[in-house]
Amino acid sequence: MRYFERIKQEVSSSPDVSANPHRFGGKEFRFGTAEIGHIHTGEDVDIPFPGSVRDALLADGLAEEHRWVPNSGWITFQVRDKETSSMRCGCCGCPICGTH
Repeated sequence: MRYFERIKQEVSSSPDVSANPHRFGGKEFRFGTAEIGHIHTGEDVDIPFPGSVRDALLADGLAEEHRWVPNSGWITFQVRDKETSSMRCGCCGCPICGTH
């Protein structure tokens, strides 16, 4: 299974999270009306975080600045292999940011 499919299935398995087509390709995930992140078909994951979390992720080299909104809370995380596709966020338990 491609990492894209694995992440899509796992994140959208929560009854409170919906998966919808993203306007730039891939899937976006919403908790109610709020977007909690999206994954592109190239397996880059974009996730919004509070500034302090974003800064820590960047400082530790675990994520990159978002290419279109680099000074926002959004980061880009590259899913490179099976290990990074199964990492979970310590903040929310999601399997996509790989910070903890």
